Amino acid sequence: MFELLCKIFIKDHENTEDEKVREKYGTFFSVFSIFCNILMVIFKLIVSFVSNSVSIRADALNNLSDVGSNLASYFGFALSGKHPDADHPYGHGRMEYVSGMVVSFLILLVGFSSIRDSLEKILHPETISFSYLSLFVLFFSIALKLFMSYINSKAGDKISSETLKAAAADSLNDSIMTSATLLSLIIFRVSGINIDAYIGLAVSFFVVYAGIGIFRNVLDTILGKAPDREEISKIEEDIRSHEGILGIHDLLLHDYGPSHRFMSLHAEVDSSVPIMETHDLIDNIELEILNKYKILTTIHMDPIDTKDEEMVKLKEKVKQIVTSIDKDYNIHDFRIVRGPTHSNLVFDVLIPAQDRISHETLKKEISDKVSEIDKSYRCVIQIDHSFV
Repeated sequence: MFELLCKIFIKDHENTEDEKVREKYGTFFSVFSIFCNILMVIFKLIVSFVSNSVSIRADALNNLSDVGSNLASYFGFALSGKHPDADHPYGHGRMEYVSGMVVSFLILLVGFSSIRDSLEKILHPETISFSYLSLFVLFFSIALKLFMSYINSKAGDKISSETLKAAAADSLNDSIMTSATLLSLIIFRVSGINIDAYIGLAVSFFVVYAGIGIFRNVLDTILGKAPDREEISKIEEDIRSHEGILGIHDLLLHDYGPSHRFMSLHAEVDSSVPIMETHDLIDNIELEILNKYKILTTIHMDPIDTKDEEMVKLKEKVKQIVTSIDKDYNIHDFRIVRGPTHSNLVFDVLIPAQDRISHETLKKEISDKVSEIDKSYRCVIQIDHSFV
């Protein structure tokens, strides 16, 4: 069914790397979800007033918030596809994340409103009436929501969209909540016990919990969460596989929305190789990353004198000192500035982002251990925190 919908409504649907195709996926499945949710809102509101069921009404309001969420997703995809302009040189890709934030606020608004209505029904109970129409509408709603979850999940995976994946998770949650509402009606029919308001309250808390989860995920992305470790490892492996690359460091990845990512890094190269040859190598690597990962990359070349045997041996000794302090520490940009009375060992120490060690304490510890090798060595150290 998913493939059939794609073939019918999305031109060139297999070319998901294309921004326009990706935008069509997002807008189509957002519109599809809007239609389905409006259908359920109408049916559930009618049934809730007929049966006087607060849990069905809460479920209907939740679907109404889903309509708002889908609208936000639609406009998010539509606006994220706009070309860069003078005020937004990195494009508008983050609009998709902003739409996800709007979705979370709408879900929370409906959730808190439903909590209020459910508490009022608990304090002032009202009789509900059972009907087979209610059962049919709820069964239909569960089936439709499961189908929507499947469709949005497939589309989210297809174009790597967190917004559509969130919509899929929300639809799955809705099917669970509607199942709870259905259970309350069945219990009332079998035993005459009215737990409608309590089910409505439980459903409302579930809605709030889902809204908070979506909010946190989107907020992490907007604030700049760490990139996927597996993807970074693959990128680093691809770069190091090129003959002429001696090492890489200071890798930064900036996310301005799906298909709008920018990366910079330093690559260590042999200083004895002609500059034009090395420049050609760097150009080829940047193009390879763009084609394979859709990341616009800038690589800074760090020349290394591989023929200076003293420097090579000394660098290895300093590296052993640093890793003996912490196995997750490393060094780069190592060089020696020699003088008549002493030599400066200039290098950067890379430590994990979460490490809270005092920089001055760490510098002193490394310097003291290096001076044990030779009293004439003085360390000039820059502490870097890893961004990946």
